[in-house]
Amino acid sequence: DGLLFWQWNTDSAVLVAGSGRGDDDRNRVDGDQAAEISISLRTMTHSILFSGHMIDGPDRSSDPRFPAANESKVKTAIRDNLESFTQPVRGIASGACGGDILFLETCLELGIPAGMYLPYAPAVFKKGSVSFAGKTWEARFDKLLYSLPVHIIDTVGANENAYFLVNEWMLKEAMVNGPAHMTLMVVWNEIRNAAIGGTSSMVAAAEKQQVKVKIINPS
Repeated sequence: DGLLFWQWNTDSAVLVAGSGRGDDDRNRVDGDQAAEISISLRTMTHSILFSGHMIDGPDRSSDPRFPAANESKVKTAIRDNLESFTQPVRGIASGACGGDILFLETCLELGIPAGMYLPYAPAVFKKGSVSFAGKTWEARFDKLLYSLPVHIIDTVGANENAYFLVNEWMLKEAMVNGPAHMTLMVVWNEIRNAAIGGTSSMVAAAEKQQVKVKIINPS
């Protein structure tokens, strides 16, 4: 009575929980089934949540954080990290120039399912987080828009907390199978600050959930 069971649904890739009450014996977990479920849990799709600095604009020449000259080095590090996972993975990121776009492009190149999460409608987001880096980054952003599922939290750009909210949303989505089944990958200079909605705050939020963090320093 009150038996809890977990069932791995390979068709929809979700876990279904039930109480066992009123179910027939086919739903009850014996030793062999428990072992099979344990294997299923270990091979569950692993979520790679990405957060990272934007590529440096002209206004950061005296205070570099992610110099454009380091783009290739950073993309290689992202690729190496993604290829190090042995289980099935999926990618979750926003779409800013720099780290976000490099991560999503690499997911596409490796055939990794991924989704783009935006705080605002694409045109509004692009104006603030992509366009300053130039036409090439704009074209790369546009290509990703037509290649990936896009999730938007605020269509008009009126919510000043939208960046914080989209980070919270992505983290929740990445943790759908629990913190053991996700990794936060960051392109980050490792300087902690109190800015809400940035990479530092994402790292702090993930650490609170005991999520593994992989750091790529872009400097």
